[in-house]
Amino acid sequence: MATELEIIANKQRNEHLARNGYNYDDEYSSGNKNAISDGDEKGKGQLSDTGTIGSLTDINTRKESVVRNVYSENNQYGSTNPNAISDGDEKGKGQLSDTGTIGGLTDINIRIDNTGRNKFSENKTYPDFTV
Repeated sequence: MATELEIIANKQRNEHLARNGYNYDDEYSSGNKNAISDGDEKGKGQLSDTGTIGSLTDINTRKESVVRNVYSENNQYGSTNPNAISDGDEKGKGQLSDTGTIGGLTDINIRIDNTGRNKFSENKTYPDFTV
């Protein structure tokens, strides 16, 4: 015999299932058409190894972002890209060689300024140096 709580729960479950687009005959899973990214707003999952990922809005936003990006398959960002190397511009941060600078132009200029105001040096080291 079902308790009053079970009777209420079963009634509410049936009401909620009636509003749900998925049911026992069309369950939502990785194989459901609404789970696959096929150009509509519902699907997010990749159809194949070369398929798109995401809803229509996701795909369009990604396309817009890629257009604005200066890097591409032909100009990938990596440790050898000119924009990754510290060569006196703002973009590069990585050290070119063992004796090269590190950081963008602003980083280098601030470091030079701070070093110039520092009371300590190779000849006047901490803790022996007194002001």
